[in-house]
Amino acid sequence: MWQSFLNDVLAYHYNISPSHRSSLTLLKGIERATSSFSIASFDSPVTYYKTIAQMTDYLLRFVAHDRSFVHIFDERVAFITASCTSETCVVPSCMNVFIFDCTPSLHVCRQFEERFGQKPRAVRMYYVMKNRLFHVVLKNEASFTHLL
Repeated sequence: MWQSFLNDVLAYHYNISPSHRSSLTLLKGIERATSSFSIASFDSPVTYYKTIAQMTDYLLRFVAHDRSFVHIFDERVAFITASCTSETCVVPSCMNVFIFDCTPSLHVCRQFEERFGQKPRAVRMYYVMKNRLFHVVLKNEASFTHLL
């Protein structure tokens, strides 16, 4: 359930042009996503608000000022994007994987390769509930396997 919340927030944020993204647009995405979740469906209101606060803090620190051009290519198990430094980028070199609390399988690297015809040169793994960001430069698929 929280992964879909995270996906909604990030989809809203990354569908805004890079020059217009800000902390405010990220907060608007969080507000939109919270309107579709019922507090009653959670263990307690405290758990709900605590998780929202942790996610907001994390996203404001690591995502709010991301000005890269992105291609969103998966929103199921994790929110996965490919980023470019310019609008004219045809083949991105970096894959971003946003995860609420689980680890994606190796298929995410293969998805990137199938979509863009090459392996990513770098992967940024955003572990929201673990409050971590891993940035890995890949030399081969074995490196990605070791990362997981």
